[in-house]
Amino acid sequence: QLLGNQDHIKVELEKLKKTYDSQQQKLEERVITMGKELQEAKGAIGDTQHKLMEQSAVLLTSQSQLQEVEAENSRLQLRLKELNEEYRSRLAQYIKDVADYMDSKSSNVMGPSKAPADHAPMKHFVDSMLKDIRASYKSREEQLAGAARGYKKRMKNLVKKHENLLIAYGLQREQIRSLGSSAMDCGPAELHFSITDPELLTNATRELNRLREDKAKLEMQLHELQKVVAGSVHNQNLLFSPRQLDEEGWAQVRKQLQEFAHTTQEDLEQERSQLLTRAIVAEEQVSELQEYIDKHLAR
Repeated sequence: QLLGNQDHIKVELEKLKKTYDSQQQKLEERVITMGKELQEAKGAIGDTQHKLMEQSAVLLTSQSQLQEVEAENSRLQLRLKELNEEYRSRLAQYIKDVADYMDSKSSNVMGPSKAPADHAPMKHFVDSMLKDIRASYKSREEQLAGAARGYKKRMKNLVKKHENLLIAYGLQREQIRSLGSSAMDCGPAELHFSITDPELLTNATRELNRLREDKAKLEMQLHELQKVVAGSVHNQNLLFSPRQLDEEGWAQVRKQLQEFAHTTQEDLEQERSQLLTRAIVAEEQVSELQEYIDKHLAR
């Protein structure tokens, strides 16, 4: 009977050893695989960070070059304006010189008995022409300046109306999100419709765009969290209402998830402790039987 029990125990021990060895081998293979995946992930992260750094450097360089080009463009425009003014003044002076020369030639040809009123007809004509040109230039500049001021004023009004529309759109999205279901499409975030032209952005608008960007990121995180919660609820057959959860609903969800995780952990710990207890008991029985065999069976 003892020998029979010993064979049975040996068979059980062999099974346990084989199971342990197979599980240990699977665990080692899994660890090796995870190590390789970790190294690959680290390599991919390193490559991504390297590319991101390169792109950031290129972006900074491009931004600095853009600023330099804008400054050079402004300088060239100012220089062009100065050259235009100089060209206009020199052209007016040349015309005056030509008029004086023509008048002097005509006076020499006609003689000194010419009446003083008709002494410089070309000069009077040129002065009148330049006066008309200056008046037309001044009128055109005033017209363009008024149009520019009106354009800026209209753009400011449009920007204000656009901001009011974005605020109303954001409030409407929040109402739809609070009253509708989680699957309802509330439309794109306000950041999608924000103004990005630097000339139209004020400090308040920039701050609002930054807040809208933060809000869009939080909405994306909330959306991802809702997906995770929905997947966990579906896998564990937990029934929740399909409507959008408010703060109390989220608190209930977190509480149920914590209870589920705690219960699952307790079950796993209990199963692990039972397996360890069985293994210890089996080892003690084997040790006692081996000691009994060594002492009594040989005798």
